[in-house]
Amino acid sequence: MPTFERSIEIAASPETVWKIAADPSLIPKVFPDVISVTTDRPGLAQVGQKVTVTAKVAGRRVQATTENTEVIPNKKLVLKQLPGGFMKTFVSTYTFEPANKGTRMTSKAEYEASAGYLGKFLSVLVVNRTVKKNLELSVKNVKELAELKELPASKSG
Repeated sequence: MPTFERSIEIAASPETVWKIAADPSLIPKVFPDVISVTTDRPGLAQVGQKVTVTAKVAGRRVQATTENTEVIPNKKLVLKQLPGGFMKTFVSTYTFEPANKGTRMTSKAEYEASAGYLGKFLSVLVVNRTVKKNLELSVKNVKELAELKELPASKSG
C-alpha cells in the first residue's frame, strides 16, 4: 500500500495549526484539488464526524466521504475513507507537536487506488502523483494560513 508522509515547521502554536487542520470548511483552501465539502456535523473535527469531499482528479470529478476515527485536539487527527469513494482504502493521519518556533505538523496518507471506480481513465501512477502533490501542497497551505496574522473565517460554526 503506498504511503506518503510530509512534515513541516510552522511558526504558530499547535492550537492555531489545529484550528486550520481540523476545520472542514477550510479543506478547499488547504487541498488544491478540492471543489466542495459538506459535513454531517458543524464545527471542528469530532470522532465520528463525516466529511464528503468533491475533487477534480486528472480532469474527472470524484467524490469521497471520510470519517474521523481519532481526534485529540491540538495533537492528532485520523480519518478514513468510507466505502464507495474513489480509493479502495485511504487513511490520513495528522500530528501536531510543539517545536522550537511553534509546531511541527506531520501529514501521512496510506491508500490503495480502486481501479473499479477510476476505470481506465486514471492509472495508479496518476493517483500516486495526485496524492503526493496534494499532500505536499496541503502542508505548505496550512503553514501559510497558520502564519497569517489573522486566521481565515471559519464556516464550521
